[in-house]
Amino acid sequence: MKIKLLFLEFLLLQRATSENILIWPAEGSHWINLKAIINELIARGHSVTVAVSSAALYIDYSEPSPVKFEVFQVPFTSDRYRDFINVILEFWIYEKPQISHWEAYRRFSAIMEHGINLAKGICEGVIKNETIVQKLQDSKFKVVLSDPVHHCGDLLALKLGIPFIFSLRFSPGFTVERLCGQIPAPPSYVPATLSEFTDKMSFTERVQNVLYTFMYDWMCKWLWRDWDSYYSEALGEVDNFLPIS
Repeated sequence: MKIKLLFLEFLLLQRATSENILIWPAEGSHWINLKAIINELIARGHSVTVAVSSAALYIDYSEPSPVKFEVFQVPFTSDRYRDFINVILEFWIYEKPQISHWEAYRRFSAIMEHGINLAKGICEGVIKNETIVQKLQDSKFKVVLSDPVHHCGDLLALKLGIPFIFSLRFSPGFTVERLCGQIPAPPSYVPATLSEFTDKMSFTERVQNVLYTFMYDWMCKWLWRDWDSYYSEALGEVDNFLPIS
């Protein structure tokens, strides 16, 4: 019910006059996706601000633009982020088709763990920067539109005391969507994200899909274990990643 109300509120923004909207973006094709939404919001008269890290690859905040950019510093360079993206692309394009599902799962878990370390660096660039947080609070944003591929958009919204909306479904095996959003996705019928199955599964594929779902559940819970304490520390109360997302 809360999600429906937030989505309705987001739709009603188009009827308001120049509401302030904060964007928490991700890189690569995800930024292309958000740019289309941003352009439409601007066309409808809203003021859009993008929180962008100093290591951004595809978000050019130096060119004149109707979009405002709030740039924050992170403890690594764009070269390190580019190397990470290259590792992901090499895995999906060249490695994954040549290895077993189990080996691909192990390799993907290791890549994701490295990605989460980068995500924490980006998160801390905002959450632990009191000057940035205060500046964002003073801007009186109405909502945070977040690409959940980069964690922390939800946490930033909670720090600012405003709603947040995710721009897409994002978790391997629909783990977050199932465990947090309670979407009906029985693995014997609904193909897990990254399984590469369709809704026309054979009996063998259904069994495999159940195993994939359990594997991605375990992977995500293991990778997100440190986020629980991080969210609790940032919010000053006992909280964890899954219920918030």
